[in-house]
Amino acid sequence: MTFDQLEALFFDLDLDANPSGFHGFLCGTLSCGPFDTLTLIEVLNHWLTLSPERISAAEGSFQAFCSASLSNLADPTFVFQPMLPNDDLPLPERLVAVGAWCGSYVSGVAERLQSDTDVSGDGAEALRDLTAIAQVSIDVDGDGERDYWELVEYVRIAVQLIFDELHVDEESSQPPTFH
Repeated sequence: MTFDQLEALFFDLDLDANPSGFHGFLCGTLSCGPFDTLTLIEVLNHWLTLSPERISAAEGSFQAFCSASLSNLADPTFVFQPMLPNDDLPLPERLVAVGAWCGSYVSGVAERLQSDTDVSGDGAEALRDLTAIAQVSIDVDGDGERDYWELVEYVRIAVQLIFDELHVDEESSQPPTFH
């Protein structure tokens, strides 16, 4: 599912939700280990504040979206990309989307991270950096496009590092899956 398709789904469901923020929250939630599909859908529905009618209308789409997102996060060739708007939007709007994605990602991690979980120095630094990026300024100096793409690449790598550290499937050494 693309950013535009998710935005259209939110429009059809009459939701005032940010697709980047939703994807960030989902990825943060998925980064903290195995999660059964029904519980995950329930958490996402709560985040979106969906009514029971809208839950049943969207459940299939959300399940497919969750599976694809987990697959991208777990892919050993690092295909993961944060879901952000297309390049045709003005840079300040895309920066706001990066901030929303990062803030929601950290929120998703925080909701699932156990208090006794040890996060390495690199993982903790990546989480701090994502928290700082969530506060991104939309003032653009110099070569803003190049800086934007470097920022998105950093986010992508930081999320992969956090996912690899926190998403441990205790039942096997197989790639992460829904339970």
